[in-house]
Amino acid sequence: MAQPIEIKYPKLLLVEGADALHFFIKALEVFGVNDVQVLDFGGISDLTKYLKALLLYQNFDSVTSLVIARDAEKNSDSAISNVKKALEQISLSIPEKPFEFTGNNPKIAFMIFPGFDEAGLQSGTLEDLCLDIVKDCSSFDCVDAYIQCLQSNGYEIKQPHKTKLHTYLSGKNNFVGLKIGEAAKAGAWDWEHTKLKPFKDVIIAM
Repeated sequence: MAQPIEIKYPKLLLVEGADALHFFIKALEVFGVNDVQVLDFGGISDLTKYLKALLLYQNFDSVTSLVIARDAEKNSDSAISNVKKALEQISLSIPEKPFEFTGNNPKIAFMIFPGFDEAGLQSGTLEDLCLDIVKDCSSFDCVDAYIQCLQSNGYEIKQPHKTKLHTYLSGKNNFVGLKIGEAAKAGAWDWEHTKLKPFKDVIIAM
């Protein structure tokens, strides 16, 4: 489990894993936000323990905003339920829906990757969000062709979203071998893409 660090800013963004940590650190820089502290709460099962520990930290009473970001994985409804249960156990305000604030001092919101599509909240991960950002690039036809070639030759692709994303990155000289957070720092993602708007709106509103 990742451990909390010193609370330095009045606004806290808790994220799931190192990739999301570096992704959002870069996002804050691009969005011109300098009063939000990004903290890695660890894995999905660590959130409740992390929140309980965070409440005991010096300066938590000065926190004005708290936002949680995690993957939907295979079931966005289950992810939402998980976040709400974690907030309930520490008696903080519980937003009715993702990407909406509730409460005061601190006001609370949570964000679910990869966000929305035409049908509503998607299942998936941060990798899926990044895929949505780049899938209209001209080189993405080559990515699909490579995946189809592997499959036609009997290779089982167990995590197609990860395979596609890292295939895309490997075709860009500046991003070869980079993880999502590293790619964010290197300029791989279009921060003004419509898929990022719900996340940007929450961050600005913190």
